[in-house]
Amino acid sequence: MAMESACKLSVSRDRYEGRVRMEGGYIDFAGTTKFRFRLAEIRNPRQEGTSICFDFHGNAVEIVLSERASGRWIEYILNPQSLADKLGVRDGQTVRILNLDDPELTASLSAKSARLVNGTSQRCDLVMLGVERASELRQIGDLGETLAPGGSIWVVLTKALRTVTKANVITIAREAGLAHVKIVDYSETRAAYRIVRREDERLLKREGAPTGLRGVDEAPAPRKASRAKVVAR
Repeated sequence: MAMESACKLSVSRDRYEGRVRMEGGYIDFAGTTKFRFRLAEIRNPRQEGTSICFDFHGNAVEIVLSERASGRWIEYILNPQSLADKLGVRDGQTVRILNLDDPELTASLSAKSARLVNGTSQRCDLVMLGVERASELRQIGDLGETLAPGGSIWVVLTKALRTVTKANVITIAREAGLAHVKIVDYSETRAAYRIVRREDERLLKREGAPTGLRGVDEAPAPRKASRAKVVAR
């Protein structure tokens, strides 16, 4: 789940105004400059009035929010989402994992009592597809046929990979009659692209869920900050 708000930001003695967004493992600030704070590198997080305060790489950081927002934000920071939470996995769902060896994913799914299936024809709620070559995207059409109602395919790509891009994923999904609706920060080195059936995309729109090329979980790409030591990438 992403959260976004107008805010005032202090980094050591510097002051900024803009918008701040928290999703997955990051807090991103966009104003006259941009900052990215990795949650795993935040120290001593706390709420002080309507402010979220923490230490980051030796810098004192304060984010001034509304009273209502600050409570939600500190709860998220203190209790970050698991990988299964970011992927929208619900308790007891059926999941197929293909070409993706990830102990963190397996453990996160186990905590949700997810049932892992090995066959390629059994219907499932989620398909996790690791992709290293563009040719591997061709199986998306067949995998779409195995989705249960409301199911999703998550295509997991290495961020530094140049042979397979977001455009490749979107093109293949469209050719298969499917829709790309969301991106999440799967890990520090990987991104995951959610693909659903067209009818499920329409349902998401009716329910007011953000869809399209910049889904709710796609964090903005920050520019290099004016204080480089503050931004951990």
